[in-house]
Parts: sequence; structure tokens; C-alpha cells
Amino acid sequence: MIRNFLSVVAGVLTASLLFGIGGLILLLTQLNKIKGHGEETDAERIASSFTLFSILIIVIAMITGAFVTVMISTRKDLAHGLIAGLVCCLLFAYITEFDMTTDTIVLYLIIMLAAATGSFIGIRTKKKKQLQS
Repeated sequence: MIRNFLSVVAGVLTASLLFGIGGLILLLTQLNKIKGHGEETDAERIASSFTLFSILIIVIAMITGAFVTVMISTRKDLAHGLIAGLVCCLLFAYITEFDMTTDTIVLYLIIMLAAATGSFIGIRTKKKKQLQS
């Protein structure tokens, strides 16, 4: 039981760490595109690419976090990966001050779908490893 709890903690920490590192890299690359005082910057293009890449970072972080959760847990089911996704959704809701706009609800769904995908990948990997043993 403790191992399953720690697997969820490890998955959430992995996803949070990857999201933080990816967000920092994304922010630095986008800040590099902003021009100086006298020059015009295409802010709309920067904002749309920022949104696209931030969603990509969320998906990669959640797939990896759920995969880590499933690989550490003692069971071969979807529950622990989805619990990790739910915890990440709650953390994201806390960060956005429980804002329930259409955009944040779509991001919650993306987080849960990515967690389910990472869980399925982890379950299949676990089954393949057990078949090889």
C-alpha cells in the first residue's frame, strides 16, 4: 500500500518537475524572440506558439508522470496513473485559483487523457516485462 502511494507521489513529482523544466525552457525561448524598445514584436504569434508548446509540455510531462506511477506501483491497473493525473489537475486548479473557464477545463481534460495514455503505456510495458521473465 505504501509503495502504491509513493508511486503516485513519484509520478506527480516527475510530471511537476518536467513541466517546470519545460516551462522554463519555453519561457526563455519565447523571451528570446521579443525585440527591443523601438522594434515591433509579433505578440500574437508568440502567444499562440506559447500556448501550443505549453500544451505539448503538459502532455509529455503527464505521460511520463503516469508512466512512472504505473511502473512503480504494485498493480497493473489504470487507477494509480489516473490518481496521479487527478492530483496534477488539483495542483493546476490551485495554481489557476480554481478558474473554471473553457480553456482550463480543456487543459484538465488534456491532463487526464495524457495520464490515461501514460498509464496504458506503463501497463503494456509491465505486461511485456512479465512475459519475458
